Amino acid sequence: MIWRAALVGAFAALLVLPPIGQRLIVTGDEARFALLAQDMLTRGTWFDARVRDQRYQDEPLLYPWLIRTLSMPPGRVSETTAQLPIALAAVAAVFFTTLLGQQLVSTRAGVIAGLVTSTSCGFFAHSQLLLADMLIVAFGLAALAAFWASVSDPPHPHALLAFYVAMALGVAAGGRMGLLPLLVVAVWLLTGKGVGGLGHLVSGGGVLAFLVVSAAWLVPSHLAGSRSFAWEDWLAWHRGGPQPLTTLNVVLEGAKGLTPWTALLVLPLLAIRRQWGDAPYRFALLAWLLPLVVVLLSPNHGVWSLLPTYPAAGLLLAWWSEHRDPESSWTATIVGGLVAVGGLVALAVLALPWLDPVERDLVEHFWWKAGLIAAGGLVLTGYACWALLTRRPRTLVVGVALAMAVLLAGGVRVYNQWVNRSQDYSALAALIERYAQGGAVGITGGRFFSIDFYLGRALTPVQTVAAFDAWVGRPDQPMVVIIGREWSLYRNQVRSEVEVLDTMRVRPHLMFLVRLAEPSSPPTGRVRPSPARPR
Repeated sequence: MIWRAALVGAFAALLVLPPIGQRLIVTGDEARFALLAQDMLTRGTWFDARVRDQRYQDEPLLYPWLIRTLSMPPGRVSETTAQLPIALAAVAAVFFTTLLGQQLVSTRAGVIAGLVTSTSCGFFAHSQLLLADMLIVAFGLAALAAFWASVSDPPHPHALLAFYVAMALGVAAGGRMGLLPLLVVAVWLLTGKGVGGLGHLVSGGGVLAFLVVSAAWLVPSHLAGSRSFAWEDWLAWHRGGPQPLTTLNVVLEGAKGLTPWTALLVLPLLAIRRQWGDAPYRFALLAWLLPLVVVLLSPNHGVWSLLPTYPAAGLLLAWWSEHRDPESSWTATIVGGLVAVGGLVALAVLALPWLDPVERDLVEHFWWKAGLIAAGGLVLTGYACWALLTRRPRTLVVGVALAMAVLLAGGVRVYNQWVNRSQDYSALAALIERYAQGGAVGITGGRFFSIDFYLGRALTPVQTVAAFDAWVGRPDQPMVVIIGREWSLYRNQVRSEVEVLDTMRVRPHLMFLVRLAEPSSPPTGRVRPSPARPR
């Protein structure tokens, strides 16, 4: 059982590990974790993590700790050391999905669950993002697999202890979302055995282990000044209610993230009424449904919170491949039609951004790469329809998974190349340093933590016109990086004689490098702009 899960994990590793370090860190959320790790590494601390000299209090620090640990030999955080923990967590998530599928259904079903998970677009995309969500999911799946081992026949003697330890590590990675396995397990017990079923969760050693692991980071974090891990803050996060447009967006994102398996999920869901009493089926269904409900009901969760639903969907499809009822011809035809329509829609959605010739120019040899991906998508869609209509579920899953792996491997290279050319924060930081020469730099119009990361020092937020005037008027004449939208508002309000040193486009912003004009500068009015640098 373990070696098969390891083989599927190796398949996932071949898919998610090669792109590590190939993409620049371009979003504020991703750069924030890298900056936290670099700050702790530089100052030799583990709990007093800061970004722009502000103590970080939003989330637990397990992910920055992992980055810090991997970055200790080279002495500096890099794109590779920042992404490696997430990629390894994705491999672990596939391993535990496969293991759980084997426990719930069969050895073959576990392999199918792992293949579906690793080749879902949303799951693969998160394996390349520098966000803690994949760590939460990996520990959550480990917790679910451990719990099922505790109620199996015969039960594993230490499985319930492992459940609480894995869940505690999930909380250490992402706070409240790490408790999702407890919600899934509790509802599964209640729906199967009533209130008395909750007795299966009783474990003095497990609860103690959860408290010890949690206290190991909570207590030092509180002593260092972090207060947002209090329970009242966790509950406040869920206040409010769902918003219709947000809910619709989450549903659409979930459907997109499960591609190419979205339409097939209809088949195991059709069995709810007949199979609700089947304990393994209900367990997989709740593991998919409850995280989705939590995301839909909370106003403060984004689409990234849908990540736990993709492995659970893989478990449901694995169950269907082994326990499917003979579907009627009309059901197979309808689902086959949904697969065909979904494949064409997915290709159309992927093609939309490239209608802009500027976007196409950012990718070398764009047309032949796009042609190969589009042709592969059409072949994959046709194969899925054929396998579905001829009632070959296992052939369907294996073939689609292998084809999808090829498409994802090629697509991520095109995407990384596009990101690096369109959002080259490394080049922007080099341009800033050419003018700043180690001096202070302000930032207006956004966080742009990626500049801090590549510049190697913190930017100072300058958020008002008055603050802007005060900043550029300092004796050391520091510069300001300001986005075009904000500069169009500031340029007629600032009192200081300023000049635009240079500009650079970082999609979708034109970044202006501004500083107080030198006294010897020729009088050209309030602003002396420079032409935009071609990219």
